[in-house]
Amino acid sequence: MNSFTLHPTLAADCHLLGSWRDIRLLLHRDAHVCWIILVLETEATEWHELPADLRERLSEASLAISSMLKAELACDKVNIAAIGNLVPQFHFHVIGRRRSDPYWPGVVWGRVVPGAVYGDGEIEAMSARVLAALSAIAGR
Repeated sequence: MNSFTLHPTLAADCHLLGSWRDIRLLLHRDAHVCWIILVLETEATEWHELPADLRERLSEASLAISSMLKAELACDKVNIAAIGNLVPQFHFHVIGRRRSDPYWPGVVWGRVVPGAVYGDGEIEAMSARVLAALSAIAGR
């Protein structure tokens, strides 16, 4: 989709990690958690409105990223959700949680504990990890 524009709230809250098969890959700025957001390049705003091929890609991507968060980053739990009441653009959260994060065991939405931000090297490393996990899908 050539006219795709990322919603301003997502652009402000996240670092861009890259793109994979019509899915923008974002990293939430709150470094207390490993919070990846997948934004589909579509006008659809609801899961049931997604074309079947895009819904399948989203499922594959979220599974690959979830596995990477558990295996490589030793997250205790991975939460996934499609919640978009404030941001109408369809986006999908894949959040690696650790028992040591300041939000555990509660939700991460709407909570901010200052102090943990990603450095440029950490953003690049996360981008490499996410893209490697997704490139492995093609190898299956």
